[in-house]
Amino acid sequence: MSIISVYDPTQTDSKSRVRGIGRYFSTLKTAFSNIESKAIDPDNKYGHSPLDPQSENSDSNYFFKYTNTVKTVRSDFHFINPFFNPIQKPQRLGSIGKKQIAVIHDLIPQEFPKKFPIGIKGKIFKFLNSFSLKSYDHIVTDSVVSKKVIQDFLKIADDSISVIYPTYDKIFAPHMDQNEEAIEHHHPFHNENDQSVAEFTPIDAGGTKNPALQDLKDYVIYVGDATWNKNLPNLARALKMVDIPCVFVGNIFGTVSATRISTRPHPWLKSLYEFLKLAQDDKRFIFPGFVPDATLVNLYKNAKANILVSKAEGFGLSYIEAGILSTPSVLADIPVFHEIAGNAADFASPDNPKEIAEKISQLIYNKIYHEKQSILAFDRASEFAPIKFENAWSEVLKKVLI
Repeated sequence: MSIISVYDPTQTDSKSRVRGIGRYFSTLKTAFSNIESKAIDPDNKYGHSPLDPQSENSDSNYFFKYTNTVKTVRSDFHFINPFFNPIQKPQRLGSIGKKQIAVIHDLIPQEFPKKFPIGIKGKIFKFLNSFSLKSYDHIVTDSVVSKKVIQDFLKIADDSISVIYPTYDKIFAPHMDQNEEAIEHHHPFHNENDQSVAEFTPIDAGGTKNPALQDLKDYVIYVGDATWNKNLPNLARALKMVDIPCVFVGNIFGTVSATRISTRPHPWLKSLYEFLKLAQDDKRFIFPGFVPDATLVNLYKNAKANILVSKAEGFGLSYIEAGILSTPSVLADIPVFHEIAGNAADFASPDNPKEIAEKISQLIYNKIYHEKQSILAFDRASEFAPIKFENAWSEVLKKVLI
């Protein structure tokens, strides 16, 4: 049996639970649970325990253990670090487990060092991680674009890096069958009298209990962080041109108020404060901060569009979360979004607020076009189904651990 210890920062870091880290880890844990079950009992006939010695082919079974410290990882365990960050304190300089896999989601701070100064401590951690990374047998990342960046910056061999596209949590697909494999055969639209009619399972209207969000109509949504690469100042300028409300979902928007704008913000937050100045006292900018998943599902589903006009990204999770709810997106015209969305989105230059505004306006005011883009967005998001994420991880585990 292969015992795999997985690093879980969400056990002790409450902030990580409500960020992209928490979302990725949730889908990863679900995938590993399914892989574990299939390895033990492929036909689900006997319900063997993971540690049952009578389970067939026990030597090739996987059993996942989750830990918030590498101190609990034995040398005969394998180890997966889902959040290897080259500028944070390394888990350990030497080997942690028998075989090791690191997930590097992106290297945006390294790509844009002037926008993300890391200071002396960050430089020390970066130096130490250059040694720590040598103990890993394989790297997983979120996109081909990220893979190329990792190869350029970290000099990793091509066959030592695998691209596994992230997936959406099942809560974002309430209209889908429980059987993940049925996703390819169930479409949320059908033709009736030569028109496309949506046939979603009803979404619980009680999910949106925030007074600022109730009765909200004709709005767009942004979900994410607020660092420089997110390009929020240009998004704010575009929204003012369109004259439409935008809901900004993310923990950072609940902790940093527009009424407390710093005159000397941390370098990583300069872009955020520029954005907050543009949004100050403007009721079109709505800041609920972190919201429960039930609320987020409602916000995505009822939004006219999801907006993500970043200058750089490793993936773009909000695109597939919105898309699986048939909400179209306006994305930045950058390579990673073309990789993820194909032709199933509207693209605008991240440096041109007027162009961003025009793309948003087209989705808001052209109903036929909006319907077409909604269907395209759903079809494309379906390609990132949880079963594909699970299968991709299963292949990597077979390749690296056996």
